[in-house]
Amino acid sequence: MNRTRIVLAGAAPDAEPTYLILDELGSVVGRGILPVQEASALTPMRNVLVIPGADVLIRWIEVKAASEAQARAAALAQLEDHMTSAAGAHLALGAAEADGCRLVAVLAAARMQAWLDSAALHGITPDLVIPDCLALPEPAEDPDGGSIIVTAEFSGLTAVRGRRLAFTGEADLVTAVVGARPAQTLTGPALERALADVAVSPALNLLQGAFDPDRREPIGPRDLRRPALLALALLVSPLILWGAKAGADHLRAQQAEARAEAKVAALLPAGTEVIDPAAQAQAQLDALSLASGGGASGLAAQLFAAVEPMDQVQVESLIVMPDGSARAALSHAAYSDGEGLAQALQAAGLTVRVEGSREEGGRVISDVILGAR
Repeated sequence: MNRTRIVLAGAAPDAEPTYLILDELGSVVGRGILPVQEASALTPMRNVLVIPGADVLIRWIEVKAASEAQARAAALAQLEDHMTSAAGAHLALGAAEADGCRLVAVLAAARMQAWLDSAALHGITPDLVIPDCLALPEPAEDPDGGSIIVTAEFSGLTAVRGRRLAFTGEADLVTAVVGARPAQTLTGPALERALADVAVSPALNLLQGAFDPDRREPIGPRDLRRPALLALALLVSPLILWGAKAGADHLRAQQAEARAEAKVAALLPAGTEVIDPAAQAQAQLDALSLASGGGASGLAAQLFAAVEPMDQVQVESLIVMPDGSARAALSHAAYSDGEGLAQALQAAGLTVRVEGSREEGGRVISDVILGAR
């Protein structure tokens, strides 16, 4: 004879649970309070644990994923705003409905474990765990076009089931949520019949994911092989990517250097060996600049052209430096003329750096460097 034991948890895990025993036809053949005992003291049969729905957040949402584990993760992300914290949450999914929506139930994993520990303390290892509000039947639509709800009392709280609606709470909360909807309240044999039906065809089973009994087998070496390989790949992949990037950068640098040498060789006289591309290119550019009126002679020409229209400004000395710059001593009337002098030289296209000023013979001498890089 296939029997089912339905265990109704109390308001808290430490409360004494009650139970019903159903025969294969769903008729109640036993009832009572379940004491603390060893599992061996109980007759083996299928166990259904009904926990308070007040602990469980229940919604219907659209979930699309390639696997059940991914679906649970996606559903948890969608419900994150409805929870105090998604950390430590346990989520279970019902079957997909015609429009793609799925029943989702979420509660704290610690709370779920507390209910399972309480059941084990009373000798029960459940095959099905379901919140009390989902142990009620989903009502049919009201012939008048409205919607009705089904209610029942569990441990002083009211469980509510409607069309895509399920929750458990105090009477004031129930009234605030359902308002004046017509309600069918289940008690006595009608409630027991509903519990018998849910034992056969539950909306969902909270024993999913980490609480799935089929996942509680010891982990062997073969089970660890794939995670170990994935972890190794995760550790090694940055090194591989870094090495590939370094190789690519080195190749690009070599190509750039070859292009630079080719361009420098085109600037140098025929037959000149390229030894230091940067230095040889600069020397060739300096020579071309000098030949075209640039270089030191160009600086001198620009200096005299800039000074010529300035009253009271004279070039006292001009020394050309080996790096192509020139050092000049400029005589002017007053210290206050120095800044304007520098600005005038810069406006003429000269790079000017004032090194200092001194007074000689009633005149101010400013030492400047022209063309310094």
